[in-house]
Amino acid sequence: MQSNTIFTLSGTRLDKTEIDILQYINSWLPDFTRFGVIDLAEKCDLFASDATAAVDMLILHGLLENDGDDELMGRMVQVPDIAQEWLTENTEAVNSLQYMSDTDLFTEDETADA
Repeated sequence: MQSNTIFTLSGTRLDKTEIDILQYINSWLPDFTRFGVIDLAEKCDLFASDATAAVDMLILHGLLENDGDDELMGRMVQVPDIAQEWLTENTEAVNSLQYMSDTDLFTEDETADA
């Protein structure tokens, strides 16, 4: 899924897929800071290729770091401390953007109005 809508949040440009992943990750912080890319794809209802592309962009933004490969879970990423602070500061905005961009929650006429 290619998202053409870009949101700028605290100087970071994010698309819908990246917002979805950040919202999911943020719901598990601080208990879990390490995630499998395939698991993120499944939990966020994304194709593996879309999740991989979004994770790569989040790494470029400094919000995730590669954390090697796991035999069972494949490619792993972790949330560095600075990104955890950024997510804490921007939790409300990330949740609002994720909610606003979830078109399954709205009818077609409500989506057009938004």
